[in-house]
Amino acid sequence: MRYATIFLLAAGMVTGSIGLQAQTVNEILDKYTAALGGTDKLKAIKTQYTEGEMTLNSQQGLKVPVRKWVKQDEAMRMEFDIRDTKNIQVVRKDAGWQYMPVTTNQNVEEIDPAVRKLMQPQLDVTGELFDIAGKGKKVELAGKETLDGGEVYKLKVTTTEGLNGFAYLDANTFYLVKATNEIDIKGHKAELVTRLSDYRKTVDGYAYPAQVEQTTADSNVKIRVNRVEVNQPMADSLFEKPAAK
Repeated sequence: MRYATIFLLAAGMVTGSIGLQAQTVNEILDKYTAALGGTDKLKAIKTQYTEGEMTLNSQQGLKVPVRKWVKQDEAMRMEFDIRDTKNIQVVRKDAGWQYMPVTTNQNVEEIDPAVRKLMQPQLDVTGELFDIAGKGKKVELAGKETLDGGEVYKLKVTTTEGLNGFAYLDANTFYLVKATNEIDIKGHKAELVTRLSDYRKTVDGYAYPAQVEQTTADSNVKIRVNRVEVNQPMADSLFEKPAAK
């Protein structure tokens, strides 16, 4: 298991349809935004704190406590406790560092640029299908499909870098329930499939998936989200790289 890359997880790895009527796409995205809490709520998010438990099937079902702090569009800090070690990853737009004693490395190191790029969507807690014009993305409707017995809208999303992926929105709730993306880390290409379910709401009405599962050809990881707090104070020191000893 490559511990340095397991936190490509979480809501946010949606990139990436075939064009039908733009107005229809806009209507779908408007309903998606409303389902998450509405434009005003999403634009008002400045920070988000999340707690949960990650299950690593490749490690015999090992359960790992995880915590994540995000300053919207600025920085993300992830902590996870595994095998009696506290591990940290911090990502900003143009930098990232990690402390991963679980790998027996006791040094603070820079995160590989390719991994850091894949983790960038986690800086945006509003979701990659919100305010697509402002984020320079193109979204097209590829039609309807059936998923787990229900209808979903299949959307193709293209990023400003030209990366493509597919997002699937429940046709009744308009929640994001599945995303597929092609990832490339050091020449190793794989399809990442993300499934999102059991949506809950915070006390202030922001919706989030309490269950996230991500699968590639050789791994399966599940995260159960137990706590989400929005717009709580968050110290800048959480994201600062420790001084070299």
